[in-house]
Amino acid sequence: MSKTKILVLCTAVGYGIKATADNVAEQLSKTGNFEVKVETIEKVESGMASFAVIKIYLALLDKISPLWGWLYNSQVILWLSLPLRKFAASFKSKNVLQILRDFQPAIVISTQTVPSGIMAYLKSKGLYRGKLVIVFSDYHLHRFWLYDEADLYICNIPEQVTQLKNLGINASKIRLTGTLIAEKFFNPISREQALDQLGLLKSMPVVLMGGAGRARASNKEIFLQLLRSPRSFQVVVICGKNEQLKQELSQIAAPSPHPVKILGYVDNMEVLMSAADVLIYKTGGPSMAEAVVKKLPMILTDIRPGHELINLNYLVSRGIAKYARIPREASAMAEQVLDGQIRFDHAANFTKIVKPKDSVSLIVAIESVSSELEGLKVSHYQDLTAQSL
Repeated sequence: MSKTKILVLCTAVGYGIKATADNVAEQLSKTGNFEVKVETIEKVESGMASFAVIKIYLALLDKISPLWGWLYNSQVILWLSLPLRKFAASFKSKNVLQILRDFQPAIVISTQTVPSGIMAYLKSKGLYRGKLVIVFSDYHLHRFWLYDEADLYICNIPEQVTQLKNLGINASKIRLTGTLIAEKFFNPISREQALDQLGLLKSMPVVLMGGAGRARASNKEIFLQLLRSPRSFQVVVICGKNEQLKQELSQIAAPSPHPVKILGYVDNMEVLMSAADVLIYKTGGPSMAEAVVKKLPMILTDIRPGHELINLNYLVSRGIAKYARIPREASAMAEQVLDGQIRFDHAANFTKIVKPKDSVSLIVAIESVSSELEGLKVSHYQDLTAQSL
């Protein structure tokens, strides 16, 4: 029996988007029933235009975040932009179309709105006749993410299911899976084993801080506040791809009550979370669920308007994380967690964002659309070579 080909499309902007794509591919590949390929839009559609879009987005988020927040939340901007999405996507679809022709996937899974728009455009033109699945990883729902051409929406929280139904989306096109994270986070590893692997002391608690793939400059002030704490603990900082921050923190002399370890980009987050006693972080889809699985208390800080703030409100209102408005408050909250003054119900949080009630596995969700393809060959539902852009 031949394997069903699945193409997973994502963007490189945002750790959660790429991580979700990789997690989707991991879960599908291990079944042996699917041949999975992951592509990043920036890599596929490389050039000055893609580079400029990334730079503009990061500048909005980092330098003028209030403007990004306004753009993200404005109903006027949404109303103006919705009709233009597929037209804009058409200019970035040429190389994606070539991948479709070469790989011939029966299903395309998108983890971000840009590849969703490209695939919606190609479907609307009859250039792709397979299934389009859109996966969410944020803790809210935005109308901009939705396309009529989508065959299935995979939700990570129950509230998204309710909102989709309220928008008139048929229940047959909605599946709830919980937040999709890598299998390695479910593998048990003791705190002692993790500390040994990382070369950390067993006699002191560990405060872990970072910001997914792009640690922010505010981490320096949080780091300094932690070093001023009268309580003894180790500090591990993940600087991600921010080499300047890593160099600056490495030059700071830490007092003896606070042994420090400064790291760059890491791929062993499951070990770091297993060793830590508290996490100081920014909001992120998979990262929040990873911490919940590891039963790691979370303090969120340096939150930007827009999607980050909406995610924060969801997580804090449901007791999944605490919010520190300034670096000094983040340090104080870390002390309170270590002293047992702030507690979290990790079991309850697990059922909120990792495995909600009535959720199904990703495999079951995908099989709900792949079953419609049984008995068909690619040429029967996908004639890519007969048309052109």
